[in-house]
Amino acid sequence: MAHALNLHDFSIANLTVGGGDPVALIEAAGESGFGAAGLVLRTAMNKPLSHEIIQRPETIRAVKAASKATGVKVFDVEAFVLRPGVNAASFIPALETGAELGATHISSIGTEVVGNDTFLSEAERIDLFSQLCEQAKRFGLHVGVEFMRYRDIPDLGAALALIDAAGVGNAGIIFDVLHFHRTGGTPEQIAAVPASRIAYIQLCDAGPQVPRLEDLPTEARGGRLHLGDGVIPLNALLDVLPNGPQMAIETPVASEAALTLKEKVASAAEHIVRFAARRAAGNAAAG
Repeated sequence: MAHALNLHDFSIANLTVGGGDPVALIEAAGESGFGAAGLVLRTAMNKPLSHEIIQRPETIRAVKAASKATGVKVFDVEAFVLRPGVNAASFIPALETGAELGATHISSIGTEVVGNDTFLSEAERIDLFSQLCEQAKRFGLHVGVEFMRYRDIPDLGAALALIDAAGVGNAGIIFDVLHFHRTGGTPEQIAAVPASRIAYIQLCDAGPQVPRLEDLPTEARGGRLHLGDGVIPLNALLDVLPNGPQMAIETPVASEAALTLKEKVASAAEHIVRFAARRAAGNAAAG
């Protein structure tokens, strides 16, 4: 479908600013014109969070106050990693906090393959995911599955198979264009996915050089590009994606690493507006 991109319709992903203070992110998002933001409640890596929110009543109150003052909603909270040694009960504090903050979606990912030699079996992964979805349902949360080549849910087919095997109604894929592009995905493949199976969409761009498997995490976490600055066929993908799912911008750009949180958010907003204008002009010319 021909998406008309409006900045206020976007959520800004926490990764765009490299895991900054949640209150500052919401305030900066509001100043730059975003309508929503994503927050990190659980770490996806083997290091502590720089800003803890769970069991921090003062932080929770401050986030809610900033959201109310700016009109910026908390859209999603992350990350719920399906890995050995994790049980569904451990997810509850984050789910409860996410719901309290007003989030509607969470992200679920597999175990990173580089540097690991212990993984869930397929049956164990399905079981843990099913339990996560059941727990999330209690809090009114929709579960997104994000596939990545460097995790053991590596591609679109694996993510869809997991959701189908779990047989749950509150789950869909997180369509991150970077990860899709790095698996060799095409617009035709995503066009075949039912709209009900897409939880939300994450947009960025990427350079022409395909990193080695072990370097893909570095690209994903800090080496993306702004919309229109790379080689991902964003217009072709947007033309086939459904209009319903929330769109998020996730652009941690290496050349902007030294910028402040506020400057990174403002840059992301500026590049969305620029890309949207080029896309609108192209659609008008084609029509």
